[in-house]
Amino acid sequence: MKGNQLAITAPGPAGIDPAALTREQLLGWRCALCGTLLTGDRPLGTVTLSQGPTLTTYPLWACDPNCATENAWRAAIGHAAGCEACRTGECETGQRLLDAYSTAFRGER
Repeated sequence: MKGNQLAITAPGPAGIDPAALTREQLLGWRCALCGTLLTGDRPLGTVTLSQGPTLTTYPLWACDPNCATENAWRAAIGHAAGCEACRTGECETGQRLLDAYSTAFRGER
């Protein structure tokens, strides 16, 4: 292993692949799950990475409220804004996105 490569020494919480996290996610600036800038946050746990002989443990943070709900809402609204069929209520994609948002919202409560 080269001196500048990171090695994972402890698995991440919630099925997170620590090797896929960006610097901003490791430092708590962005959500460890969805990558958006954090305005409200909740702790997820920690990951430990090694770089040569040095071990560093990073606390991971996620969006609060739940980013799954926020992302589902953004997807539904983003689609509906440009979809003529959504305006008439005949869009299957729009309905599927709204259903995904409703499921995420109920799961959050």
